[in-house]
Amino acid sequence: MQYAKVKSVSKMVLPKGPDLEKVVLATMKTAADMVGATLGPGGAPVLIERQEDGLPPMVTKDGVTVYRSLGFQGSIAQVVMEAARDASVRTAQEAGDGTTTATVLSEAIVRLSSHYIKSHPKASPQRVVRILQKAFQKVVEPTLKNAVSHISSFEDKQSILRSIAKTSANGDQDLAEAVVQCFDLVGDEGNVTISELSGPSGYEVEKVEGFPIPIGFEESCQKFYSKFINDPANQRVYLERPMFLVYHGRLNDMQGLRHLFEVVFEKWQKEGASHNIVIVATGFSESVLGALAHNFEDAVTMNIFPLLAPQSPMLNGQLGFLEDVAAITGAKLMDPLNNPIEGMEFEDLGFGEGLKQFESTRYRSNIVGYADEESVLEQVDVINAMLQNPGSELDESLLRERLGKISGGIAKLKVVGSSGGETKEKRDRAEDAVCAVRGAIKSGCLPGGGWGLLKAIDELSNTELLNQEEKLVVQEILQPALLEPVHRLLANCGYSDDESAEILRPVISSLKEEKPVVFDAYAGLHVDPFEAGVLDSAPAVMEAVKNALSIASLLGTLGGTVVFQRDADLERQESRDIRSFLNDSNADMTGNPANNRA
Repeated sequence: MQYAKVKSVSKMVLPKGPDLEKVVLATMKTAADMVGATLGPGGAPVLIERQEDGLPPMVTKDGVTVYRSLGFQGSIAQVVMEAARDASVRTAQEAGDGTTTATVLSEAIVRLSSHYIKSHPKASPQRVVRILQKAFQKVVEPTLKNAVSHISSFEDKQSILRSIAKTSANGDQDLAEAVVQCFDLVGDEGNVTISELSGPSGYEVEKVEGFPIPIGFEESCQKFYSKFINDPANQRVYLERPMFLVYHGRLNDMQGLRHLFEVVFEKWQKEGASHNIVIVATGFSESVLGALAHNFEDAVTMNIFPLLAPQSPMLNGQLGFLEDVAAITGAKLMDPLNNPIEGMEFEDLGFGEGLKQFESTRYRSNIVGYADEESVLEQVDVINAMLQNPGSELDESLLRERLGKISGGIAKLKVVGSSGGETKEKRDRAEDAVCAVRGAIKSGCLPGGGWGLLKAIDELSNTELLNQEEKLVVQEILQPALLEPVHRLLANCGYSDDESAEILRPVISSLKEEKPVVFDAYAGLHVDPFEAGVLDSAPAVMEAVKNALSIASLLGTLGGTVVFQRDADLERQESRDIRSFLNDSNADMTGNPANNRA
């Protein structure tokens, strides 16, 4: 169980040397063994103790969930794990799948790099990292991109997307069907949100009106983002019945926002207006973000969340985005010259019964519902008029994306489970599957079963883009590392090393042929990946390799570590004090002393 981390002035310092290398390798191996146990159809579930009181242990086969639950008693091991975990989890957040592959691959690269440097004492770790990155950029990435099959090229797109969702969802056919149904409802540019319900296990799909935003709390709130997360279990900002202030400008001070406080507070006191406000603007100063963060933490004040308008390659793209948000929310578009915040009235805010909720995760946000259907239809007409005479193909593509977002709505995927642990595990897999399908729609798919990694190994063996030194590094580090996830997948299915070599022989021999062959671990047969549905999202494979190299470049070149010393007794006492404080607060709010448990 993880306890609150208590930081002290006293620190533990470990410089570069055998002791540090031993900790790094041991920590990476433990993480790879735990997360790698879930890889592929033969992967085994992991039993995880829950932090919350009264909740039973969770059983999951989701690599992201396993990695997020890991913790080490040693301070240095914990910091090494956290550094490696961030890059691996980013693979799932950006591509929907590939966390386990990235974890196994990064451990292999760090381990093999250590062996290489020991056998070549004059080799520089920084030089080795640069060679590995060059090999990825010059050979691996182009090879994978050339092998991609785009979804639009298939007659039965639904079947292909269903196969990708099934792979990402650890073989859950019902979940794959639900995910594809969501994208059927909202189209390729629409958005999918996930909610949890208790009841008989299953999945429900519902379309709600809404607007997806490709930016989340991390970029919007910068270093203050943790202060705004009010749903820590799902790592999101969640506001019900929100109001919106849409501002075409940068907020540099609190002067205008004080007027906003006064306007809303008056309505709040008199008529019970919502105290949840989202400010959408082109920029926020650090002082404004800090003030809003401090205000957000206070439960008895208005909750004001700053949302940054995303950058756009299109001329006046940010203005177009703000106009779309104004149409969705019914807000008046404010600006520093014509409509300054200091002169706004309550009616200039966007609000209404139709605006049900706002949520923001690390990289994405959603407005669920809309204030006025007529204003949305008017904005749709404006975008359609702009599409009649686009400035370029890029402008046309971006305009169509805007049109899809404002008119497509949001599909809500409801994950239903009989227990909290089951629901949470299903939600994690659902998020992976949704991201994998979205990535495949955008960037295509690859044959599964490790075919992409084997293809990269084959190209690395025959490339003329690397010199002799670089080829030696690739041959001793990158190629065997790329093979590691494939061997782990087969080992989880019960195949020995000799059997794995026999299984991979036909796959490798087909790499040069036009029609690929992969091994279907479910059926135990060599099959055509597109006919059998053994497919991976292309971004998942590429992000896994890229992020594994990112981890290796960090941990393989460490010059030392400086960490806080840990006191287990002190941490447990701190955890008890926090829990006691929360229980006391709940008792004060409910007036029920029975809630105050020691």
